[in-house]
Amino acid sequence: HRDLHSFPTRRSSDLALGWLGADCAYLGRLSDDRFGGELRARLTEAGARLAVEDLTSVPTTLALAELDATGSALYRFYHAQTSAAQLESEVIPPGLLNDADAFLVGGIVLGLQPVSSTLLSLTSAAPERLTVVCDPNCRPSAIDDLAAYRRTIEALMRRVDLVKASVEDLGLISDGDAPHDAARQLIALGPAAVIITDGPGPVSIVTSEGVDEVPVPEVEVVDTIGAGDAFVAGLLDWWVSHETGRDRAGDRETLAAATRAAVEVSARAERLRGAGLATA
Repeated sequence: HRDLHSFPTRRSSDLALGWLGADCAYLGRLSDDRFGGELRARLTEAGARLAVEDLTSVPTTLALAELDATGSALYRFYHAQTSAAQLESEVIPPGLLNDADAFLVGGIVLGLQPVSSTLLSLTSAAPERLTVVCDPNCRPSAIDDLAAYRRTIEALMRRVDLVKASVEDLGLISDGDAPHDAARQLIALGPAAVIITDGPGPVSIVTSEGVDEVPVPEVEVVDTIGAGDAFVAGLLDWWVSHETGRDRAGDRETLAAATRAAVEVSARAERLRGAGLATA
């Protein structure tokens, strides 16, 4: 059978970070429609702050997730002329990243304008000490111009410290190269490490020094919605709570410890239905 979940889009990593107790802010443009109000309430309930208070009058971006018998999801996005694309530089508070410890960029917005250009500019101007993490979270059905999308990813890499990517993400970004080869291509552009998830398989940590693996526990999967975002939330929560700087982004022991924490949070998410950790 196939289960259907329809939901307004936002990075569930922000919700997960809030539920993990992290001090975090969601950077995105919410709509003034009913779904936008629901997202605002959910983020606030989870403990996440809104970096942009200014609402847009265009509809909320929607996603439809279809689950197969294994709990894996196929996503369809309704993103044309919707809120996810509407983040522009002028609505972002000045100095937003000045007091931050880490900045996560990624998701379907990297294939939408003007938001992708806004995030690229913000990332490029990020404070020197700030750890920047990119989770491309590629969704082919939400990418209208693949060549432009790849150019955005390449430009982001010049200031990204850590990349979290699935094997599917890397295949799309690199046009089918083997995951470890694709990861090394990204590292050549700037990041210190690429952390590769592969469903129930071990997580690979690729650095200039080699490849390390972190095992993934067997989990009775309810569904996989939000598991990747939960992984990133666990990684960021560990990184910030251990006061880890971007100078450690290539340290293999540090990366292994952060990845183990990420795996644990992701496994919790897979035991739940829907994109959330509220009851984990």
